[in-house]
Amino acid sequence: MKRTMFRCLPVVLVVLWIGACADKPADERDEDMSRPATFGFQTSLHQTLIDEGKITYERYCLGCHGAAGDGAGEAAVFLNPRPRNFVTARFKFSSTRSGQLPTDDDLRRTIKNGLRGSAMPPFNLLSDRKVDALVAYIKTFSPEWTEREPASPVPFVDDPYGEEGRAEAVARGEAVYHGFASCWSCHPAYVSEARISDYIVQFGGQPREVFRPGLYESDGKANDEGEMVYPPDFRRDYVRAGMTVRDIYRSVSAGITGTAMPTWIDSIDVPGKSPGDPPVVSQKDLWAMSYYVQELLRQRPPLFDEGQVSVRNRPRPIYLHGAPTPAAPSEAAPTSQPDVDFEF
Repeated sequence: MKRTMFRCLPVVLVVLWIGACADKPADERDEDMSRPATFGFQTSLHQTLIDEGKITYERYCLGCHGAAGDGAGEAAVFLNPRPRNFVTARFKFSSTRSGQLPTDDDLRRTIKNGLRGSAMPPFNLLSDRKVDALVAYIKTFSPEWTEREPASPVPFVDDPYGEEGRAEAVARGEAVYHGFASCWSCHPAYVSEARISDYIVQFGGQPREVFRPGLYESDGKANDEGEMVYPPDFRRDYVRAGMTVRDIYRSVSAGITGTAMPTWIDSIDVPGKSPGDPPVVSQKDLWAMSYYVQELLRQRPPLFDEGQVSVRNRPRPIYLHGAPTPAAPSEAAPTSQPDVDFEF
């Protein structure tokens, strides 16, 4: 008798479930089961990633970027430049055009590599999973990520120079930097005023005799947040987003969001004056400027001049409990080599 009752129980439950569904309106019974849903303690994989990112963020990022992601952490008052405000979703260094949202790869690169010359260190020891989780969590601070369309990286045209054509690229880049792009309107100039004027004429402009004051220094300009920003002097300063030619190409072609640095990929295609003439400038000249900027970066002085650092020619002992009493002169063991310093 008991076995019969237990065998009938599943059938009874199914009948009751069918009856309950029959009482519901048709639009409620026709549920879209293709969408992710939460069942009891289970959550979506994306939410799990966000939850993991919150833990990592609170451990490594909260002190500078703040609990609300607004760049107002307890350490922010001591930092210049200030930590990024994730609420505004305006990220300076990305592969997308200025003003657009960065890609996930852009965020990963910044987390992994850091921003040189700022308080943002490289978190290159974090696992890929933790970095992905951080990216997912950072995007929860701003509605921009759901309200705006995702952006695509700027095109990376083929490098026409390569390392074997570096000298040619640097020479062309110097001309484009000073004569066409007029980078010296914000960054310093690196050639004489007469040379700049010749370069301007080379690209179809009029000779120029008057230039801005402080031509060989950076000209500070306010960013979107009203803070004064000084473009890097490439012979002195760091560039934050990387020093490889590809890194520099990305910054030059995409621009720097929130600053006066424009997106050059869309404004450097100028055809020749007559049909059949080579273009005045093209997107390939972005590579020339990148090689030129890298060459300037290589001219940065070392941290120490030659002769400022001296190295002992043999190790010195370290005593945890004080040095032993020196031996009498007659008992002292002779040294195998003189105790002198040498310089390099």
